[in-house]
Amino acid sequence: MTGASLILDIEDLQSRLMSRTIQRNPFWRAMEEAPEEAPDRLFHGLCIENYHLLFRESYFDAPVLSYAANTEVRLLLNAFYCEEIGHDRILLKALNAIGLTEDELFASRPLRGTLALCNALSYWARHDPLFFLTTLGPLEGGDADVDSFVEACRRKGLPDAFVGPIANHARINREGDHGSLTRKIFSAIPAVSAADCDRMMRQTHMFIGIYDDFYLDLHEHYGRGGPLVRSVWEA
Repeated sequence: MTGASLILDIEDLQSRLMSRTIQRNPFWRAMEEAPEEAPDRLFHGLCIENYHLLFRESYFDAPVLSYAANTEVRLLLNAFYCEEIGHDRILLKALNAIGLTEDELFASRPLRGTLALCNALSYWARHDPLFFLTTLGPLEGGDADVDSFVEACRRKGLPDAFVGPIANHARINREGDHGSLTRKIFSAIPAVSAADCDRMMRQTHMFIGIYDDFYLDLHEHYGRGGPLVRSVWEA
């Protein structure tokens, strides 16, 4: 199968799986159905966990930068990585606005679901880079013109000092066309074996499950009043 055909099949499967899981997840239901009623800390929590992911982005992006199988793909990935550098600093501005410092965040622990997602992506980037590349679309927000989380923040009436940097981050990703990166990558791949196609379709179920757990864990912790910062020194 051509790479261009394969990614369309995988995107279709991702969409079907996300409609059954992530889109019905209590976190996103709260954001889309009644963000005005959601606690502030739920919004703060997503920003915190996204900061933790972006802070560790080199764990799962760097291993694919030397992708030897295809020069065009390698150049696309290197350009993407250069654009992504420093995005954690953008979200840090939003977190500074709610009183969290860089030192506090550095000495804090991500949630279990956040580390699970980070570790899974790191594993795939090192041992199955072709599959890892299929995860970039959902992680970068796909080709949506509007960021649902930013819209929820606006409806909630959160201060611009917090929402502004998050909206700026979404704008940079949108203008950089990061949501379409996966399609560009797979359009440059002439053929993928039947065995690889089957494996990647199977693993898509695992990826969406882990991504769903990320939001479930976030809602469980922050939605129930868990602390914004959990020190690495605490038991």
